[in-house]
Amino acid sequence: MGAGPSHGELADNDCLLRLAGELEITIDDPFWDTFLTFSLNPPTCSQDDKMLTDRLKSICESLVVNNRNTSNFKTLIRLLLDKVDFQKLEAEENNILRWQVFNGLFIARYFLKYLVQNAKEIELINQFELQTDGIEVALGDRKEYAVPEDLNETTSFKFLALLVKIVSELKVTDSTYSIHLESLNCIIIVLSIQMYTIQPSSSLIIYRIFMENIDAPKLSKALLQRYTEQIKPPIMSGGGIFYGIASNLWNILTLSTNVPVQTNQSPLSSLSISVLLILINHCTSPPPPKGNPYRTCIASLSDNLVVIYQFLGENPDAPLSEEKTLLLYHLIHCNSSFKSFLLARTDIEVVLIPLLRTIYNTQSSRFQHMYMALIVLLILTEDQLFNKTVHSIILKGATWYQERVLSEISLGGLIILVTTRTAQYNLLKMRDKYLHINCFAALANMSSQFNQLHPYVCQRMLSLYEVLSKTFLRCPNQDMSAIDEALRIVLEVINSCLSNQLIHNPNLVYALLYQRKVFEPLKSHEAFHDVIQNIDMVITFFSAKLEREEELLNSSDVNTMLSRVQHWSLQWPRDLMKKFPDLKFKYVEEEKPEEFFGPYVWSLVNILCGINFESTLYKFN
Repeated sequence: MGAGPSHGELADNDCLLRLAGELEITIDDPFWDTFLTFSLNPPTCSQDDKMLTDRLKSICESLVVNNRNTSNFKTLIRLLLDKVDFQKLEAEENNILRWQVFNGLFIARYFLKYLVQNAKEIELINQFELQTDGIEVALGDRKEYAVPEDLNETTSFKFLALLVKIVSELKVTDSTYSIHLESLNCIIIVLSIQMYTIQPSSSLIIYRIFMENIDAPKLSKALLQRYTEQIKPPIMSGGGIFYGIASNLWNILTLSTNVPVQTNQSPLSSLSISVLLILINHCTSPPPPKGNPYRTCIASLSDNLVVIYQFLGENPDAPLSEEKTLLLYHLIHCNSSFKSFLLARTDIEVVLIPLLRTIYNTQSSRFQHMYMALIVLLILTEDQLFNKTVHSIILKGATWYQERVLSEISLGGLIILVTTRTAQYNLLKMRDKYLHINCFAALANMSSQFNQLHPYVCQRMLSLYEVLSKTFLRCPNQDMSAIDEALRIVLEVINSCLSNQLIHNPNLVYALLYQRKVFEPLKSHEAFHDVIQNIDMVITFFSAKLEREEELLNSSDVNTMLSRVQHWSLQWPRDLMKKFPDLKFKYVEEEKPEEFFGPYVWSLVNILCGINFESTLYKFN
């Protein structure tokens, strides 16, 4: 068998040239045994994939033209349909059969990739169906295929159904691992047709097949299981070239990315979650007849919630990976059972801390990743029990928070620190229209339950207000609507805490007394005076108490001061403060979520799968 050919040699391979040639190759021709048992070295990264794609371009061009008369591609697919016998593929002695199936899928993948990127969808379907089956329509010298109403009768459906059957039913072993990978690669390639057309996914035949003709619950379950199992590829043992293929494909994950991601997961896991996220985030508006069936599966998932939760929180010492964050979003947004399960956990920090680390890493996290993490946090803060519980979870040494050493802080306090920091960074540097809004919405939802805030947390909240107010006053003639809005909500957050939890936050009162001057410049401003008036009432009340105890005015004993503030809090007349509506923000998904999630998912798949995509409609950084 020998070593596999280089990519350049593969492009000049006699068998490939014959496959793409003008002569028909019948299904019983000995050619196929030779063709499907050649050795190859699969691409090990996205750059390799592009190189091979380019070198196979001339062969694919010839095959597109000649296949209309020879049906050689269709014959290859028919051979794959015949050869895929699970019992035989799983048998240890059938290495040649597995090799042939892998090679067939590999060649099919690159031809389909060419079609997806260079032809209309109907041409792709034509290449499956011509020439012996179906209905042919003569258009000049060219034959076209009229797609029947019953897609189950098409060769294209049978091939896609085979891929799904492999993914869902073929046992994952060292021997079958590469077949699983290549099946998933083929699925990703055909689904990537969305990147090369302006048509909505729901109108594409490929997506119709996956949404209406495939067993979505079975496929969803298998993909989620493969993702959480994290099965590593077989280790090369010096013998089988087939094991070498799997080991080479492992490099797709570890070598191909341009953006820092967690690369310790298996390629089978990466490809599985890629397919699942693609299917969940396309055809998001009906049709299909009952909506997206993969979203429905995620929404109704009730088994193995513990396993999924443990998997999401398996690495609390690192930011939550991007695909985990997006999966978590869909689980808590669509699945009420999972959301209730998550909120009831007493160890919710194992998921929340990695999520906060993602938000904290404003300069290294991709913007979409940070945005999704904030939405997840916002959804969680819609629950008041969550907002109360996070202040009772005490963390030791959040060493990744670099602005200050925090030997001990509540989870709630850490959320406040991270979101205020991110909001300030966005308002003054990134200037995204929505990012800071999500930060402040989460803070607002939490504010009525702030409890025993850390002194540093109180200081950071007031410092944020001070920075924003100075920015606002420095540029009075510019459009400062974002700063104006941010100032208002920061004030309302402070007011909400004082109105509902003053007695439980002596550190905030203490901070207000010592930083009272920051409120003076905007005290009479029409946009803020009503809220500042409430805050000023608190400052005035406690200042008067302080002035009556002269020994405290010159005291540097913080503990004594806090003790007196706590005592005075019992005397605070809450009815003095003006009543404001409760701060309640709720996340609502866009009416057409695919417009955001479609491009986002493909940018993530571009990182995860090691396949080079070049689309004029989708640009990847």
